[in-house]
Amino acid sequence: TVDCTNGHATGVTLTSGESVSAGVVIFNGDAAALSDGLLGTAVSRSVPTRAPSARGLSAITWCINGSTSGVDLDYHNVFFADDYQKEFTSIFEEGRICAEPTVYVCAQDRVNGGLTRAGDERLLLLINAPAHGDRTTWTSDDLRQQREKAFRVLARGGLSIDFQEEACLATAPYDWNERFPASGGSLYGAASHGMFSSFSRPSAKTQIQGLYLAGGSAHPGPGVPMATLSGSLAARQILGDAA
Repeated sequence: TVDCTNGHATGVTLTSGESVSAGVVIFNGDAAALSDGLLGTAVSRSVPTRAPSARGLSAITWCINGSTSGVDLDYHNVFFADDYQKEFTSIFEEGRICAEPTVYVCAQDRVNGGLTRAGDERLLLLINAPAHGDRTTWTSDDLRQQREKAFRVLARGGLSIDFQEEACLATAPYDWNERFPASGGSLYGAASHGMFSSFSRPSAKTQIQGLYLAGGSAHPGPGVPMATLSGSLAARQILGDAA
């Protein structure tokens, strides 16, 4: 939890019970964890609440060691569904993954289309999913069915992947939610679509003195470069407040 005295963050209490005093606390988890009270009631009003319907996309990912054929992959590859818009309608309006998802493939051992090592290559496959990880679980059969959907899209694009089951690790929205509590598994904080969505993200400075935000759920948004910028903005805000 975040410890407060007279409306000012004074440190944190760890799950072990140990208290750590600090003049400033920076929270880089999903900002919804604060408003949901997961870090204590004293800071639950530090940021605006975010309804589950306002969450961004989650994902199912598969980390695979295997061999590929049919397509010369680059480092980043996207195999689009025939109806890309349907994918987002299914997720945001119907709360489910569509029958034909777009598949992102990160071929981590590729440089300019060529393999940088012999043997099996490391692959990350990703399909978008609704951020319902706090209320929906996925069985191994569910994940296998989703993988079959993804592989049908890859096959239509000419890509085949050969691997052993023990060389495939799946991660579902409930796994992301466990890693980032109160996110529902959203990888990007609040949903990014809409004219004013970029302006609805919380800033570095919260309503609690001495408590600041950094990370993908805060301004300016998700992604490694943006999250890095959020850390710089938090540092700048802290220095400005201390001046």
